[in-house]
Amino acid sequence: MSSSAAEVTGVVASVAAGVAAGAVAGAVARERTMPLLPAFAELVLGGVLQRGSTVGCVGPAALSLAMAVAAGPSQHGAWVGVAGVGAAGAPSFSVAAAVELGVVAERLVLVAEPVAGFAEAQWADVLAAMIDGFDVILIGAGARQVRQTTARRLQSRLQSRGAVLVVVGGHRSFGCDLQFTADRPVWEGLGQGHGLATARRVQVELSGRRVARARRVEMWLPASAGDMVPGATPCAPLAPLAPLASGRGHRGSPLMRCPVPAS
Repeated sequence: MSSSAAEVTGVVASVAAGVAAGAVAGAVARERTMPLLPAFAELVLGGVLQRGSTVGCVGPAALSLAMAVAAGPSQHGAWVGVAGVGAAGAPSFSVAAAVELGVVAERLVLVAEPVAGFAEAQWADVLAAMIDGFDVILIGAGARQVRQTTARRLQSRLQSRGAVLVVVGGHRSFGCDLQFTADRPVWEGLGQGHGLATARRVQVELSGRRVARARRVEMWLPASAGDMVPGATPCAPLAPLAPLASGRGHRGSPLMRCPVPAS
């Protein structure tokens, strides 16, 4: 193990152990479930996650969806650890976006990989430490090299510790109890070559081995305020853009603003 990887692994284990030993850590551990954001109520029965579950998030809005999944537990005292997000050209994790979706920054820990990355055995150590110390573990493409046998051991540990694993993108090694697919994204606010994207409407489907029948709803992810809101609310057009300095009019559709429906 390289010194940089060893140092990161040691820091992760130390931080996770400190979290687990703290008064706040495990604040929701006595419960068998973790509450989700109200926006998930139409998809997930009871609006909660079972502890020990593995949750997959795939599709063009997978990372935003994963942040939203973590936000509900975070707001109820859970600690969230993030690792392997932003690797292999995937979108990077934005703390600001996570906070807008509802994740509590004070209980959010990001694990940075060394330049050379983690080997498979190092990933096993890092994830084991995170499972021991955090309530929700969110992993991205960087963890794809974890083998199936290692993944099974980690998931057994997950179940015994009562944590929840949120997997962004396709990870064949980790079997998912629940899988959210966010597809058919449509950004609102963009005209013909101009304007500012203010909200994204997506179709979110829930499937998985714990779901008897797939369910699908429409969501704003994010809504104009940066949060997650259920339903499809028509967008009201703003006034047309002011003419350019040259006096020529601005061609194209007017900007659109999406009102946020009451939750």
